[in-house]
Amino acid sequence: MMAAFSLSWVFGVGAKAKGGRNRFPSWDDVLSCLELIREGKGSVTLELISKTAVGPQSLQVQSEGGKYFVSLGEDDGVDYIVRSYRNLKLQGIPFEVFGDVWDGVLICDEFSILKNIFEEFFLTGDVSKELLN
Repeated sequence: MMAAFSLSWVFGVGAKAKGGRNRFPSWDDVLSCLELIREGKGSVTLELISKTAVGPQSLQVQSEGGKYFVSLGEDDGVDYIVRSYRNLKLQGIPFEVFGDVWDGVLICDEFSILKNIFEEFFLTGDVSKELLN
């Protein structure tokens, strides 16, 4: 049985920002939100509704201009761990994404990888450590 999720999003900033929430989204709903932030500013969060005490809780991306900061929040039973994407080719280069400055090592710059991360979380409730560590 596939996990149940809540999807939330915001596109744009300031007075032009638009957002919303969808409980029990389809994969097409998630993909539509990701497409809307593909080249612009925004944030998409996919949160497990029926979380277990231990394990992944939510996946979020913050986007600006085709650069994505992706994080997975996970409860390991002792601490709350944040797993993120690693991009060694951008290491040491600062990027501003949705108001925060991140080292390039944490920036995903390929939409296909971002899409794969969200699809894996949507289908399995987790993301492999090869994608987010």
